[in-house]
Amino acid sequence: MHRFCAIVITLVLVTLSAIAMAANDSVPRITKEELKAKMERGEDIIVLDVRTGMSYKGSDIKIKGAMRIPPDAIDMRYKELPMDKEIITYCT
Repeated sequence: MHRFCAIVITLVLVTLSAIAMAANDSVPRITKEELKAKMERGEDIIVLDVRTGMSYKGSDIKIKGAMRIPPDAIDMRYKELPMDKEIITYCT
């Protein structure tokens, strides 16, 4: 069952990334200002950084408090993701 959940989460993240890359308007998106406002209001959200290792290491952009799980580790770490909170993923 856990492996199934990990596969589903991985597929969802990959699908969302592919859709976002295609700039499909049906994918819910928020601006950095909207994310900042959610954080300032103390909304119960998880910011999930899904960048790969080199992309993460080579960037000066890091969101304080963000959880980082690269796409290839989702199947091993999916239990760290709370199912009762809004999860906002990002990569730069």
